[in-house]
Amino acid sequence: MSNRPSRRAFLAAAAAGITAGVATRTARAQAAGSTPPVCVFSKHLQFIDDFRELGRTCRELGLDGVDLTVRKGGHVLPEHAATDLPRAVEAIRAEGLDVCMITTNLCRGDDPDAEPILSAASKLGIRYFRVGPHRYSDDGDVLTELDGFTEELRSLAEVAARHDMVAGYHNHSGPRYMGAPLWDLHRAVTAIGRPSFGSNFDVGHATVEGGYGGWRINARLMAPHVKMLAAKDFVWDTTDRPMWVPLGSGRVQLVEFLKLFRQVGFAGPISTHFEYKVPSNEAMLDEIRNAAVTVRAALREAGYA
Repeated sequence: MSNRPSRRAFLAAAAAGITAGVATRTARAQAAGSTPPVCVFSKHLQFIDDFRELGRTCRELGLDGVDLTVRKGGHVLPEHAATDLPRAVEAIRAEGLDVCMITTNLCRGDDPDAEPILSAASKLGIRYFRVGPHRYSDDGDVLTELDGFTEELRSLAEVAARHDMVAGYHNHSGPRYMGAPLWDLHRAVTAIGRPSFGSNFDVGHATVEGGYGGWRINARLMAPHVKMLAAKDFVWDTTDRPMWVPLGSGRVQLVEFLKLFRQVGFAGPISTHFEYKVPSNEAMLDEIRNAAVTVRAALREAGYA
């Protein structure tokens, strides 16, 4: 019998090596002030269901990688994470890109999908995953409810730590969302006190809730805890509600956010989002391509290489 290891054993060993080194590489990159990778939230490319084509398309759009949905209705279904996530990552990496992060609906450590998703992602060397949201009740005590959310997120941070991964809580704008005012997310992050839990900072939603100038204070408050960044833009409509628009054409001061985050060594993935209607799939590709150019220009202006 040959002493040559099986292909399965070889791949398992290779994955283990990737996982062991990813935290060190990320820490070194952040210390060196490396330029964050630019990716796209794959929800906006749901019309592409072939993973190799997804990677090829994102490469042609000028991206560094993909923020891959691993959730109900996403590119990878949670119940198939063990088989489909490796297949997706292999295909995307074959096109010269990476899966920079994954987006999940995880909110607590005892979610039955948490362990399978994070185990599969960690073995593939994926470092970051998006979590949330939590919602307050209409008339409950905010601090009491926040304490409950924090404990649920603490349990998820513990699972993430076991898999050498980092959970980023995504701040939304609007009624009842935990994280909308951002002081509550800061309170949760500091209470949990683990490197495996921080912010997936959405500059669009932060500007909506930050109004006239509060977004600057919130960005300074959250900067040390920002692990990933979501980029979108908006203008106010005639009813004083946010109307999402192409990145760079609205009120979001992306360069100013990036300058603040660069000061604390932010080098995590930047995921571009498109919450406005476009007339066709081809038009969506153009929007993604233009957003990638906008983000790269903002990174240069903010002082990234």
